[in-house]
This record gives sequence, structure tokens and C-alpha cells, in this order.
Amino acid sequence: MADLAEWVRPRENTIEAICHGMQVSDGVEFDLRLTEDERLVLHHDSKTEYGDYPESMIMEELPEYVETLDELLENNNFVRRWTEEGAFSCIELKPPHPSSGKAGGWFGGESREKHMIKMIQNLEEVLEPIDLGESGTVVYSFEPKIISAAKKTKSKFKFSRIRPYLRQWGTWKTQRIVAAPSFLSNSLPRLMDKQRREGSPMLPCSMQYLKGIESRINMGLTVGLKGKKLERLNKYRRGYPIYVWPCESKYERLILDAGLTGITDDLSPNMVTLVTGHARWTKPATQPLTDEKREELDNTPEIEHESIISEFKNEITPWHELTNSERESFVTNWSKKWSWERDIETILKETKATNMPWEVSRIIGHRGTGKTHSK
Repeated sequence: MADLAEWVRPRENTIEAICHGMQVSDGVEFDLRLTEDERLVLHHDSKTEYGDYPESMIMEELPEYVETLDELLENNNFVRRWTEEGAFSCIELKPPHPSSGKAGGWFGGESREKHMIKMIQNLEEVLEPIDLGESGTVVYSFEPKIISAAKKTKSKFKFSRIRPYLRQWGTWKTQRIVAAPSFLSNSLPRLMDKQRREGSPMLPCSMQYLKGIESRINMGLTVGLKGKKLERLNKYRRGYPIYVWPCESKYERLILDAGLTGITDDLSPNMVTLVTGHARWTKPATQPLTDEKREELDNTPEIEHESIISEFKNEITPWHELTNSERESFVTNWSKKWSWERDIETILKETKATNMPWEVSRIIGHRGTGKTHSK
């Protein structure tokens, strides 16, 4: 086993981070921006660390740490996990800062839509040579125009809005103050209704909707991760996929036990034990545990967590190597456990060695292995 003490978290949204996250979990989330010369680059913040807007620069002018989607797709380990082993990718399209002078600036919804259309078309072109599964990718954005842009492009991808709408300007605190009215007026079930009507395959969801005082102050049905609130959540969602961020250590097992997907900021190999005392298993979908193996893991003393996880990684058969009947057994059990709405025959048609149903509960690496800074 590698020396865990040597591991250093890679910079967020780099090929190194994204590939690591893809290998050690069920998939990754990463951010894309469109440069002046129409290159899709891996970058979260509206400015570079030197204060420049990526959308106003050509690729050669960007800092060395900024890498392209094309370069990511040259990594065979990343592509293989995505296309052959059932791993998932959440691709977030980032609109430019209004002060960048791009996409209509501070006004101009039509220009923002055109910017989203251009990003979608470029994404289609870059990914066209890759044979992606039916339900292994979602493209989403805080930009509301992503849904209308997707319809106009007639894209093959599945799209989703991230709600509430966080603007591209202001500090983290300012963004949340501006988004507060939307948050307060929309319960999680109400957000699910909106996503369903738009044809979105999933709901990206803040943990605020499920835990703490904030989960009880928005208007509508209150849901949560325990007891009656969890019963209400699963009764209402009927298997509709919810991807929760931030999936902190203290909430990870609650999220997975609820049949949801957690987007985590910590994929360090050093974390073998969760704050809750459970041994940590970061591939609940792409290397699924039977009930018996999960019980064995849960009953293992903390001092033995590192060794049993290492043992399980070698012993547990990954999703793409299971037999068809084994995959069907997992999916059927998950469907019953969390009351998935879609009929099992439809779900099983999506169930292949290279593809998993939308409803599957996963652990996803945020920006690869987690955010490394905030602004």
C-alpha cells in the first residue's frame, strides 16, 4: 500500500485532480469556461489568480495552471473510467463575470444564452469522438439560460439548472445574500418539481436544504436525512436523483444511506474513517458492496479500517466486471430500498457494464478532489 502521508491535494480543476478523483470515487465534477479563442478550459473562478477574466483571454495568455478539456480527454485513465467502467461526470458550464465585457455584460439575457449555446456546441464537438453512456453525464450551470440554450442546440446531453441562482459577481457572502429570497421561497420538493418540469435528470442541491435551521425556514414541505423527514424526502422524490454538496465527513453516510449522491471536497486516501466512526468506502456505485460486505465493513474496529479498505479494494468486484445478473441484482435491490419511481424494466435497459441508471447513489469528487481555495 502507498505511503498515505505523501499524498498532497492537487490544485482544483486540474487534470491531476480530476483524474485522481475519477480513480478513487464514482466520478467527478469539474468546471469549464470558454476563452476568447473559444477553447473550453478547466477553471472555476471568474478571474485567474492574477485578476484576469479567462473569457477575455486566448489560451496562450492564460496562466500555466489552466488546462484544456482537450488535454483532459487525452488521459486514458480518465476516459476509460468514464466510458467503460460506469463512472459519472458532472460538467458545470461557467458564465463570464459581467465586468468581463462578454455575454452581454451586466444585462442582455439573449447574449448570455448565445454564450451558453456556444459552450454547448463546443462541448458537443470535443466529446463527439467519445462513446458516452446514456446516463453517465450531466451538464449543468447556475446560468438560467442553460435550459433554453440546450433546447436550441438540440444537444444529446442531459442538462440541469443549479438552484438557487448564484451570480458570477460579488463575494461568497454577497452571492448568498442575493440568492436568499430564492432559497427561502423554495423547499427541496418544490425545486424537484421545477427540475422535473424542465426535463432535468437530477437536482444539484445545497446541504442547507437538508440539515440545520436553514432547512426549516424555507417555504414548503420540510425534508431531511433522518426519521420522518427522510421518509418524506424519499416518498416525494421516488428515486429522483439528488446530488448534495458539500458532502462533509459527518454527513457522508447519511447521504448514502438516504440513496442520494454526495459531492465531496475530501478524497484524500488518508481519510479511511469518517467522523461518524464508519469505515469510508468511496465507490458505493462503481465498486458496490453487498449488504453483507457493508455490515462487515461497519463492524470492523477503527484501528483496522485502513487494512480492511485495502483488502476490499482488491477483493470487491468493480461494477464493469460483475455479471449481468449481479448488476441486475444490485439495481433491483436499490430500486426497492429507495422506492425508485421508474419501472424496473426501463431501468434495467440502462444497466450495462459501461453504464449505470440515473438513480444510483454515488460519491463524486468536487472539482476533482475538492476545492483548494475560495473567493
